[in-house]
Amino acid sequence: MGWFHGSSTSPTAAGPAVEAITDPGSPSAGLVLVADGIGGMDLCGRALARVVKAAALPYTTWVVHWCHGFGRWYADLTRYADCEARAADVAETIRLFRDRRPDVPIFLVGKSGGCAVMVKALERIGAPLVERAVLLAPALSPGYDLAPALQNVNSDVVVHWSPYDLFFLGLGTGVFGTSDRVRGRGAGLVSFRTPSAGDDPSRQEAYRKLRQVRWTPSMSLTGYFGGHLGPDSPRFLAKYIVPLLRVERAAEA
Repeated sequence: MGWFHGSSTSPTAAGPAVEAITDPGSPSAGLVLVADGIGGMDLCGRALARVVKAAALPYTTWVVHWCHGFGRWYADLTRYADCEARAADVAETIRLFRDRRPDVPIFLVGKSGGCAVMVKALERIGAPLVERAVLLAPALSPGYDLAPALQNVNSDVVVHWSPYDLFFLGLGTGVFGTSDRVRGRGAGLVSFRTPSAGDDPSRQEAYRKLRQVRWTPSMSLTGYFGGHLGPDSPRFLAKYIVPLLRVERAAEA
């Protein structure tokens, strides 16, 4: 099992990333790609790598570096073209890895602004190459169309949101905009809107793969009190996120 982590100011291209995560010296039964939130702190990725290891899952955890550098949150939030470019790198990493290791399930985890990178990557891969995606406190707008991304997961997309994430996904996105450049509340505060009964049948079918989980007071026992940094808690990740990586497909790999 391995945890590979590059420079926080130098995004790793798909080719070198795949060379690292397919290292014969670090065989794994699963690949977890993690994109943290804005500002380059990598709190969620580091914590998830530790809890995956502690859970004795023989997986490789790779933290996707897409930010502009530590503390450069405004550039991360507003430079949408850069987000798209990093998403293209992730999509290519997924395709190259699948070609080399078709037997190994791939999981995506995004936190806050990193959710946009992972969703955009899913849209680009063009086939259901990913087992499951997890979006924590997504900074995308509630009306963002997830159908193209949902079509490219085998299992589902699980979204954790909290009505108490008011400072970052209420005030913050209201003033500076969401990751998809919409001023207003983020989906991590109010959840994503789902298709209505009269909507396109293909969208309705795609959204059957969406599972949204609202914050509950019992989650406070894991250190997640409903705020924006709560999902970074190792105890929360161990209890609520690691089990999502224990799907039947992964067990068979």
